[in-house]
Amino acid sequence: MTAELMLDLHADMADLGKADEAVTGMAGRMGWSDDVLFQLRLVLEEIMMNVISHGSVDGRLARVTVSLRQDGDVLRLELSDDGIAFDPLSLPPPDVSLDIEDRLIGGLGVHLIRTMMDSVSYRREGDWNRLLVTKALA
Repeated sequence: MTAELMLDLHADMADLGKADEAVTGMAGRMGWSDDVLFQLRLVLEEIMMNVISHGSVDGRLARVTVSLRQDGDVLRLELSDDGIAFDPLSLPPPDVSLDIEDRLIGGLGVHLIRTMMDSVSYRREGDWNRLLVTKALA
């Protein structure tokens, strides 16, 4: 079974809501489990919030494209933005063994993405950051 979703958005909360609704709708049509939908929504929110919070250039909202494709039992989610160049995979893994008071702020979102998804990759193409995650449904 194949399905595809393409969205052209801005890095703001309203468009994050639109992306979340579209992904939730696709999940319903394709019959994803609640666990898979939860994980994908969390990953989408983490990535878009990073772009919203850190990706704007000179006050201009970054453009964001969301491409979600299901091929059989594999989901491929690619978020691209034309904001500030940033490879989230360059961050070191957080030390989750430390007490919460002793941990550095930030980095848990990327850790969650790495943990919940089957693969995560980043590339910079021209002026665009491209983050691709995959998740097996089975």
